[in-house]
Amino acid sequence: MAATTTRGGSSSRGGGPYADAAVEFVALAAELVSDSGRVAFVLPQSVLSARDAGATRSAVDAHADIVWSWWTGDREFDAHVHTCALVFQFGTPSTRKGATWGHVVTDRQGVPEVPLAFEQQGSGRLGDRCWLNANFRDEYYGMVPAVGDHDTGPQLITSGLIDPGRSWWGRRPITFAKQRFAAPRLDLDALDLKMQRWASRRLVPKVLIANQTKIIEAVADPGGDVLPGVPVISAYPTGDDLAGSVWEIAALLTSPVASAWAWHRSAGTGLSADAIRLGPVLLADLPWPDGSLAAAVQELRLGDVRSCGREVHRAFGINDEELVAWWEAALFKIEARQPPDVTESPRQ
Repeated sequence: MAATTTRGGSSSRGGGPYADAAVEFVALAAELVSDSGRVAFVLPQSVLSARDAGATRSAVDAHADIVWSWWTGDREFDAHVHTCALVFQFGTPSTRKGATWGHVVTDRQGVPEVPLAFEQQGSGRLGDRCWLNANFRDEYYGMVPAVGDHDTGPQLITSGLIDPGRSWWGRRPITFAKQRFAAPRLDLDALDLKMQRWASRRLVPKVLIANQTKIIEAVADPGGDVLPGVPVISAYPTGDDLAGSVWEIAALLTSPVASAWAWHRSAGTGLSADAIRLGPVLLADLPWPDGSLAAAVQELRLGDVRSCGREVHRAFGINDEELVAWWEAALFKIEARQPPDVTESPRQ
């Protein structure tokens, strides 16, 4: 991918190999403009939060502040990507804290701010308690010969089958590798030896997380009975009580504050204007609460997603009804939708 879709290497001005080429122009402006200068750019919205543009954003923030922005979520200027416009005033460092410029999106989307108590927890991060992984093209094509509506074999779970606290496997048809399946399973004997080893490492207790989402959508697999499709993210606990840890991780992710935190970290990176793209590195940095998640786990196991979210807030010491209302409104739209025909591909 680095060789065919980007500059072919890291930027000489600090951008990573997968940063959009537009990042080069932003970095160059920061070098050329005087302390009293003002610069305006029309940019791909991915520049707002993309990880490989982080160094450039930090360099600009040290010398300039965003004094005006424009974003509609539509494709403008005959562009093939979603765009935004930013105006930088040089001479004063940025007044906003954070590693992204995601506020350009979150302010207009009405995403509430994350309470300060959330970031002040002292119990570490999600990545301290599990390792996270997302499958790629090799796994996608390796699975293709083994997928079918078989009577036996591990279930194949794709992002389109995951809602908050709920799997639609067997109730929502999907299209995988241009074939339609009602209840896809994998025939392990049809996998080559490399993929069989991959499957054995994945058939353990875990949490499955959709990668493109309006709010975080995660479902627990405490028995390790399913296999993640591409591009599902999986969280594999590393403690002694694997099944119990799975439920705690799933509960943490099924909360208003986790979704708002992800929006502020990743706004602008999704394939659509009202979605964000999640990834293992992002989720690994999610704070873990100082309080117990036992009550949240109990509610999630009973299928009460809303009560789970509120109990997670109690574990963090958060009381923010605006945040809960925002999350519940998004949750209502997810629950009200009819099961769509979901097409999964390695590009998503």
